[in-house]
Amino acid sequence: MGKKSRIARPKGELERELREQVELLEHACASFDSGLEAIGKHIALSLRVLLHHRGKSQALLEQLGLRNGYFYDSAGALNPRNLLTECNLVMFQIGPEGARYLPLVAAGGSPSAPKLAPFAEWWNEPVLKDNKGRLLSRRELVGNVADTDGGAHVDPELEEAFMDLSRNNSLGWIFQGNDIAEPLKGRPELACMRQIASEVLLTLKRRHPKVFGVGPGHDA
Repeated sequence: MGKKSRIARPKGELERELREQVELLEHACASFDSGLEAIGKHIALSLRVLLHHRGKSQALLEQLGLRNGYFYDSAGALNPRNLLTECNLVMFQIGPEGARYLPLVAAGGSPSAPKLAPFAEWWNEPVLKDNKGRLLSRRELVGNVADTDGGAHVDPELEEAFMDLSRNNSLGWIFQGNDIAEPLKGRPELACMRQIASEVLLTLKRRHPKVFGVGPGHDA
């Protein structure tokens, strides 16, 4: 069978695709905020479509010239002097049934003067350190969820650091109260997906607002 011919998409079609991807991401974020935590896997897949650029996999934002430049950074750099675990993309909320991981955006609102970071730094620098000192970046978090843990694929094996984060409480965060001590509820890796999505949406609203309409999740 001969090689099938391929035709380049016109830029206008790429713009339409970006509008659709933003709409999908906004709706997924709204579903996450309404309590559907597993939708974080679909958030990871949308982030991969927008941002992952390697080999034949070309990021949509790269095709549109929007991947370089500065991105909203809600986490900041890890503290090299901190001997404890860190994950500045998430927070926890204490309720009657214990404490639960939540994305920072769950606290409501956005800083009036957010920190901005060059894309390569934002995407590749570590934002999480576990109890064995292993580091994970946004790129690695998104890739693990999207490529191996239910976003686009379910692999029979997972990277050890990601397995420990998502299954074995490698952040080591514990809720203590009412005579109980237990790991925080919820899935930190999916809370990270929601927070990264909020950063991407805010970045696009500042740099390319014409792709946004009115709908759920419009406040990132």
